[in-house]
Amino acid sequence: MKRFLIFYLLFVSYSAIGQLSVFVDPADTILCYRDTVGFTSRIDTAGSGTISYQWLKNKVVIPGANDSIFGISHITESDTALYQCIAVFVRSDSTFTDTSNGGHLRMHPKLKIDTLYRYNDLGCLAECKGQFKVLVSGGTPFKIYPPYIYDWNAGHAQDTIVFGLCPRFLAYPLAITDSLGCTIDTTYFVDYLKSPKVTFTLLPKDTVYLTNPNIQVAYPDSMKQYITNWTWDFGDDIKVPNLNPCPHTYTKTGEFPVQLSFTDVNGCDTTISTLITVKVAELKIPNVFTPNGDGINDNFTIEINGESQYVDYRLAYLSNEFVAFDRWGKKVFSQSNYKSGDWDGANLSDGTYFYVLKCHGQYGDDVFRGSVAILRSSP
Repeated sequence: MKRFLIFYLLFVSYSAIGQLSVFVDPADTILCYRDTVGFTSRIDTAGSGTISYQWLKNKVVIPGANDSIFGISHITESDTALYQCIAVFVRSDSTFTDTSNGGHLRMHPKLKIDTLYRYNDLGCLAECKGQFKVLVSGGTPFKIYPPYIYDWNAGHAQDTIVFGLCPRFLAYPLAITDSLGCTIDTTYFVDYLKSPKVTFTLLPKDTVYLTNPNIQVAYPDSMKQYITNWTWDFGDDIKVPNLNPCPHTYTKTGEFPVQLSFTDVNGCDTTISTLITVKVAELKIPNVFTPNGDGINDNFTIEINGESQYVDYRLAYLSNEFVAFDRWGKKVFSQSNYKSGDWDGANLSDGTYFYVLKCHGQYGDDVFRGSVAILRSSP
């Protein structure tokens, strides 16, 4: 809140004897440095006439200070001085001039933070071992120890030293108060040892299928010089220490946090993680395709339900075998590890064909049998 220091001007004018009496109130004001304080003012005059004012600072005219109230909105050290006011009372038959007594504006000795420094070696981010020490002078100390009131982080400690601070990204507050209630405050930041910026890759991606639930995790070789010990945690009760790259096979569906916990060269422990989903694959196999060269449904394509058409369905299995037959059982197409879209019907005539797709999984095979129509022209 903005507050004002205001001097009062109290006039007592005695028209019967032609006197003008002027004095400043308060006569003496002592403040803390940085303080501001507000007052109200009152003017008493006797008789009728016109009054003008001129304020002085250390007997030097203050330009523009021509009111019965003199205010200072924000007091600084340069404002300490002796203040007086010259009043001129003009009546139709006479003029009276008087200079007030002095009003002193003074300040208590200034509090000063001489040093504020970290009192211990830097710790790790997860450790609350920060320590700070402050040295203060000035003000009006207490005659007992400690000479000032120290308020670290809103009551965390009340001495020159504070312990057990946790690193954080916002500044901690510190306020110091002397025996007269004058206060100085500042802020400080608890720093910590920086861990190397380690990332890891997860292949093939963030979703795998129970028929091919194999992944590999790895952090970059460039990070090895900063890491002394590490453990992979795959979220299914399996942990593997000090192996990079590291393979893993899941045995059930679900969502699993994959974590890399490591100790860096500073002895600090860090954990980073990502999430992987293991689910059952459902294939979408067409029952018709139209190899007429129009760019639409020209090939025999196989997709994974719920995935983009650009996701290779073979990722869901270890391998596969595909065979297509005509209605008389003659093989018309076959391919090991069939890639979606590789069969374009060749020169086969329009009609119905039969296929067998055997997909080999981690824990067994899935066999898909069905028929597909080849239609090059509209019926």
